[in-house]
Amino acid sequence: MNQSAMEKMKKIIEENKNKSSENNSKLRAQKNIGGSRKAIRNKKTGGLFDK
Repeated sequence: MNQSAMEKMKKIIEENKNKSSENNSKLRAQKNIGGSRKAIRNKKTGGLFDK
C-alpha cells in the first residue's frame, strides 16, 4: 500500500477510537448482585387426571 493510503487508514482508526472513547459506559445495565428472583416452579400440576 502506498503511504497516503496508510495515513488515511490510520486517521480513520484514530477517529473510530475517539468516537468509542467518547461513549461513556453509563449505558451499561446495572449489575444486580444478590437481587430477588421469582421462585422456580418445579412441580407440574393440573391436567386431565389431577382431579
